[in-house]
Amino acid sequence: MKEFQIIELLALHPGQVFSREQIYEKLWGYDAEGDSSTVTEHIKKIRAKLTRSDASSEYIATVWAVGYKWVK
Repeated sequence: MKEFQIIELLALHPGQVFSREQIYEKLWGYDAEGDSSTVTEHIKKIRAKLTRSDASSEYIATVWAVGYKWVK
């Protein structure tokens, strides 16, 4: 469920960069117990699934030291 929510958030704002913290707060909430490294793990899983579907395309780009953006 969170993987879909991450895809939805990024895809609805193509080109906009979201930090891990922004994604975490939007999807888990401010009061959630955990940390933004959870987002990194979900992004890895999403990329693996998308690569199985279409290995020639990149959908989520990492913006070094900033966050992630939807590029498709």
